[in-house]
Amino acid sequence: MTTWEELPALVAAAGDPRSPAPQRRLFDLLVRSHPAGEPSRQEAVALAEALGEIDRTWLAALGEDPVRTREEVDQAVDLCRAVRTAAGESLLPLRFARIELCTFFGEGADALEMLREARLFSHDGVDASATLAAARLHDDYSGVIRTTTAVVRRHEADPAGTARSLSASLLPYLAQGRKVEAEDALMALEELDVPDSLRLRLLGDRLEYLGLSGQWERGLAVLRHTELADTGSSSAWALLNAAVGASLVLRAANRAGYGANALGATLRWATPWTPPLQVTGWDTVVHAYDAVTSFVRSLAVRFDARNGNNGVSYRQESRMAAEPGGLSRRSYGTVTAAAVDQSRLPHRASLLSDVNQLLVLARGYGLQSVHERAVTTAETVSESLACVTDDSQLETVVDLRVAFARLLLALGAGERAELEALDTAELCLSQGWIELASASVATAARAAGSRGDDASRQRHWDRVRGLMADWGSSRTKERISLVVEAVGDPATAATMMAVLGEALAQGVEEDTSRASAAREACKRGRELLGRSKSVPDGVEQRLDAVERQVAPFGRGRGGRHRAVQEEDSADL
Repeated sequence: MTTWEELPALVAAAGDPRSPAPQRRLFDLLVRSHPAGEPSRQEAVALAEALGEIDRTWLAALGEDPVRTREEVDQAVDLCRAVRTAAGESLLPLRFARIELCTFFGEGADALEMLREARLFSHDGVDASATLAAARLHDDYSGVIRTTTAVVRRHEADPAGTARSLSASLLPYLAQGRKVEAEDALMALEELDVPDSLRLRLLGDRLEYLGLSGQWERGLAVLRHTELADTGSSSAWALLNAAVGASLVLRAANRAGYGANALGATLRWATPWTPPLQVTGWDTVVHAYDAVTSFVRSLAVRFDARNGNNGVSYRQESRMAAEPGGLSRRSYGTVTAAAVDQSRLPHRASLLSDVNQLLVLARGYGLQSVHERAVTTAETVSESLACVTDDSQLETVVDLRVAFARLLLALGAGERAELEALDTAELCLSQGWIELASASVATAARAAGSRGDDASRQRHWDRVRGLMADWGSSRTKERISLVVEAVGDPATAATMMAVLGEALAQGVEEDTSRASAAREACKRGRELLGRSKSVPDGVEQRLDAVERQVAPFGRGRGGRHRAVQEEDSADL
């Protein structure tokens, strides 16, 4: 049996995760016959490193096999999530893969909702492949062009990603009448050296463009001079896409009066999912058209049977029935961009009030009943914080950033909440605001803990301890109230009071005024523990230790002497 120690090397050697054979090999290794027991921390990190190179692509590609059930795909996603969580890695790539899977499962509405959620949960934006998948699923041509032009790719570094972006942009450019850009993208696509697993899939996009742009002669030439017999590296979805593109070229040739002529190309695709497609070079174009469209329909039905809906069949029928004149009606407007009220973006004080209201609801009843309102508010705040601002609004911006991180955490966006909180901490430190910086780092620690990243959580708490070492003892009550309000969570704030008390207790022998500040921190810590839904481990004991350490100090004139006398009397 394979061990956890051997698994990373086997994953790395599996091959292209887009190809059917490596897909099955990886599924057998990771899901069907994975090692028994739980991996150690070191083994989990090694596996996460190997799996992180391919799991984003592999999970999305699993949906391209019509006999791969939804339950099996979910098992693979759950395993990758467990491995990434154990190693403290980001879970966002799994969200992006889920969006692409919606294409193969015929779930257009779900793709948009997942894209919206992924955009909110991602600190650096949604990756281009996921956005393109959602945009193409809805014929969002403006969204496709915006995405492909916004992402600059080096084709030598990522030929597969560059090829998919170029092929996705062909029809949108045609729809907007930008024929020069479309032809430029087509020529650039033809010059790329792409993996075998993408060859037929990209061929389908090229043929679809040639068929709808009236270049059926060129499309027939492509069919005649392309190797179409080797389909071993191509998935069922790649064959489906290639057949749709070919059907549009053949339809255009038929309409031009070329249907009685020989095709001049051989299409022999034997698949385990449908009856084989068999067209010889001597068959007429009209016969080839009938055979190819039948192949598309029979393969789409297999996907529908797996999915439990008719989403794939409907989508492919719509593509095969597309007319050049109808493309322009879908070329403007977008469904994949964030929809926010632009007029609200400059009004950050109003946005802060809305966020604080939602945080009050989150503490009392949760955000389930106002989830849509919370997401919309978070999207608006995200866009507002991305706008340029001047120093006159700095305090409002910082307060909004502090509250925004807590709202993200309440929505379950732990990764982004952590990064936003750390960014806010750096901004506060640049202004010398130690209290808000400490609170922001504590929020980052809570966010790291919410997603099981104990190493990052501990690292953040160590940083909080370092920040509070320079706290001082002036205006203690006021500053503690500021920290507690900024943190928001009683359990996290109680832990901060324990850290603050320990920091203030250091050096109390030299500066007895620190004792009263430490006692105030302990007092607030106990109040917060009483309001906490769950008491953090060890916090109460730490508060007790601080109180014992500062007990002999700060009791007024002669306080330490009286404390020593009391202890001696107790001993007698």
